[in-house]
Amino acid sequence: MHFDHLVDEIYEAAIVPERWKIVLDRLASLADAEGALLFAAAPGLPRWLSTDSIRSRVEAWIDSPFYLNNPRGERLVPIKEPRFLTDLDAFTREELEQEPYYTNFLRPHGLGWCVGTSVYSPAGDVLVVSIEKAHGKGPVPREVAEQLDRLRPHIARAALLSGRVGLERARATVESLKMIGLAAAVLGHGGKVLAANDALFACEPDLRIGAGSQLEFANPAVHALFATASEGRSASTHGASIPVRRTRTREAFVVHVLPMRGSGRDVFSGAEFLLYVTPVIQQPGPPPEILQALFDLSPAEARVAAMIARGSSVEATAQALLVKPNTIRMQLKAVFAKTGTSRQAELVSLLRLAPSR
Repeated sequence: MHFDHLVDEIYEAAIVPERWKIVLDRLASLADAEGALLFAAAPGLPRWLSTDSIRSRVEAWIDSPFYLNNPRGERLVPIKEPRFLTDLDAFTREELEQEPYYTNFLRPHGLGWCVGTSVYSPAGDVLVVSIEKAHGKGPVPREVAEQLDRLRPHIARAALLSGRVGLERARATVESLKMIGLAAAVLGHGGKVLAANDALFACEPDLRIGAGSQLEFANPAVHALFATASEGRSASTHGASIPVRRTRTREAFVVHVLPMRGSGRDVFSGAEFLLYVTPVIQQPGPPPEILQALFDLSPAEARVAAMIARGSSVEATAQALLVKPNTIRMQLKAVFAKTGTSRQAELVSLLRLAPSR
């Protein structure tokens, strides 16, 4: 591929996160590799994207003990050199033959060699581009790494820009929630506030943004529940709803902590969770367009979620939308999976929607 054209694609990906997969494909092709991966070497939930060709293998890696005990990362990532490095920059061949990560995981999964580089992101963590090559093809030649070095400054600048774009989108998300009366924030690992709307400050002193932009709750028991939700990997699937009881001066409310889903920009911005606050009173819920954005629903799933949560039955929803009830049941199943609920009652509770009258 022409060098200038690839550079253009890199900067296009900086603005359109979905294009990063195309860039990773191009980089893998340059190295005669099976695919490429971009991930954040940071605590918290896994933040990554990869070419489709190795996606299943990346998922297997995240679910394996080697995700938290990765000798390649331990040796290569700390090398703060602005260039692409290969396995042989950190290991001898003899060491590789004795290293279980290579012999028991990478090679059985059709991999075994890499060339990669690390970039510091605006979220304060390290972004790693790792191009994964089959063991049978041999190590990545140094001249290939040097060719990739020409692209590295562009990759680094584009990653920085993607982070800024991601933070702006986070701010737009919380401002859109403010328009429907919801106090909200986008959080990084451990409850660090990346963006918040003005409505959140009205919740003081029950919750506030403290030192280091950390979200804090006045009630220790509530804060403990929040810390578990914003640090543990379990919230990545189901999210959490945390009740805050009524006091003499205000009504009770619920804090919802939801995982940010399916967006390449989260790799760069550090956004892991969306938090929003709903009072424990019946109120109109978010329209389908907001539900679609919050939970990564399809337009059809968002319409079904809004109708079901307002009290419409499966049959009535199917009749209103001119589809078969089984279609609604399949869409509702997808809604349950994406919202971390399993029953219609739980969906109503999560969205805090008023029942139909």
